[in-house]
Amino acid sequence: MPIDEPVRGSTEELVREVAAVPAQAAALRDVLASWALERGLPPELAEDLKLTAYEAMTNVVKHAYPDDTDGNIMTITAAHDCGTVTITVADEGRWRDGRRPDGGRGLPIIRAFAPESSVTSTPTGTIVRLSWPCPAL
Repeated sequence: MPIDEPVRGSTEELVREVAAVPAQAAALRDVLASWALERGLPPELAEDLKLTAYEAMTNVVKHAYPDDTDGNIMTITAAHDCGTVTITVADEGRWRDGRRPDGGRGLPIIRAFAPESSVTSTPTGTIVRLSWPCPAL
């Protein structure tokens, strides 16, 4: 599914379901930053959203799916409601604990830039939830 087609949502919510590939993650980080700026969120907050969501999406691309799995997707949701911006990045893969030689920086970056973050992993997928306080518009 192209990233410019919303899955669902209102003007305050962005939802995209895309292939879990590097090009989609890179394009979607810019879509997310534009979404934030269009809502009047501060540019610094838009950059934090972009950085942390991209780290979460990169983790999906690198770690969520075995190399031979078909249908690898990730779903990104952004919402601005009641003075809070929440971003979720979800996949249908499997969380793998342990450090890899080619990684290890994503979650520390997420925790450094998002005031609230959580990772929920089940046998049917992983959800990374990020949130920031911000003024209601």
